Amino acid sequence: METLTIAEAADVTGLTKKAVRNRVDRGQVRAVLRDGVRRIPRSELERAGLSVDRSEAVDAVTKGQEAAPGYPEPMAEVLDRLERQAGELAELRVLTREADSLREERDRLEAALHESRAQATEAEAKLEAERGEAERLREVASAGWWQRRRLLRELHVVSS
Repeated sequence: METLTIAEAADVTGLTKKAVRNRVDRGQVRAVLRDGVRRIPRSELERAGLSVDRSEAVDAVTKGQEAAPGYPEPMAEVLDRLERQAGELAELRVLTREADSLREERDRLEAALHESRAQATEAEAKLEAERGEAERLREVASAGWWQRRRLLRELHVVSS
């Protein structure tokens, strides 16, 4: 039984080493461990439809023939897929820009909200101070002459 390393399997299938490794990790392609190296039986690549004799596949595509089972798709299908993916990529880039602008808008609105809350808190503090002062003035107005004099002196000391 002929076995291939992941790098050799990548060369045979036309995939990247990472793609072959991912398929092994997901269990789509079985591999055996020999001397600490994962090896893939050639029969397993054929079973998964990945083993390709490139010269025959290239000949079939260049002659405009359909590729035989187990061979890569004809070039037109590959180009169509690439065009669809390019369109999807362009859409994703537009969505990314929109998301970035929405994120910036949200940040701007949050900053405005924080500023408004700070102003509201400041206004509430001033209002509370004015209420306290109004309460003291009511006390002064309702007090007798000596008590009013003492309260006014206290207010004068506090306001100084």
